[in-house]
Amino acid sequence: MAAIPGARASERARRPRLFERWLQRRTRLDLPLTLAYRQIFILPTRFGWLLAILMGAMLIGSLNFNNNLGLLTTFIVAATSINTMLLSFRTLRGLVIRRGGAVPVHAGQAIDYRLAVDNPVERPRSGLVLRAGDARNVFSVAPRGSREVRLRLTPRARGWHKPGRLRIETTHPLGLFCAWSWFEPRAPVLVWPAPAADPPSLPEQGEAQLGGRRSPREEGEEFHSLRRWREGDPLHRIAWKASQRHQTLLSREFRRERSRHVTLDLSLAPGRDLEERIRILTAWVLRADADGREWTLKAGERALGPARGEAHRHACLRALAET
Repeated sequence: MAAIPGARASERARRPRLFERWLQRRTRLDLPLTLAYRQIFILPTRFGWLLAILMGAMLIGSLNFNNNLGLLTTFIVAATSINTMLLSFRTLRGLVIRRGGAVPVHAGQAIDYRLAVDNPVERPRSGLVLRAGDARNVFSVAPRGSREVRLRLTPRARGWHKPGRLRIETTHPLGLFCAWSWFEPRAPVLVWPAPAADPPSLPEQGEAQLGGRRSPREEGEEFHSLRRWREGDPLHRIAWKASQRHQTLLSREFRRERSRHVTLDLSLAPGRDLEERIRILTAWVLRADADGREWTLKAGERALGPARGEAHRHACLRALAET
């Protein structure tokens, strides 16, 4: 007796696997896909079931009371329902789903997934619904037309992700039957790492990083600013005219000119763990790109650059996503 609950649990766990194998044998889930009769399923909607129960009751009542008008009404509604079932099926049959893809986004952002849908016949396709979980998009395709359909998928972690199983359905024209088909694009979607909210400043050339803090800049030959004179400053650094105007002794400060190139090394980035270091490097890549600077990214054995621009930024974010 104790083995019966375990057997029932095993049977319940085996049902989804059997359904998956049956679905893979009956349908071709990858794209491009032309919807044929083997890929289309159809069942009555809740409204359709209620109408069927009502028509059954009307049929029984009309037969008992020999009511010809009731019988005529029942047969007309039943014939109309069968025709709507065929129309729902024809709305999906022959529809071509060519390709799918999405522009890379950062982790935590919704994925804007796009599909290209073609209608190769002379009749319009109305009331189509593309669905993935709770996300849905209602659209139509003109005769001999093409349509790009967008669907906002749930946010994912960094890396490559498959969009999962999508469903296209319709209840056109009267909502009595729902015809649907499943497909599962295999082309993965790239999700970049999320940038750190408050990252440290960019590491400059020749500056050591110790826990996110830098050592003071070395003095050079480039004039930087005036500051108050400190004991030990050489006399030739004193700005006599400026000191006379401000009634205090001022000294010239010289700095070494910054290089426009910056090296971003994952192994030297501050952070408590790998994910935090990756988020900080992502923020540094975005900041260097916004400042128009040239940078080199070192992530493990990969070294990208020196370069700058959109293509280099995408390559660096992809390398960080794949780390």
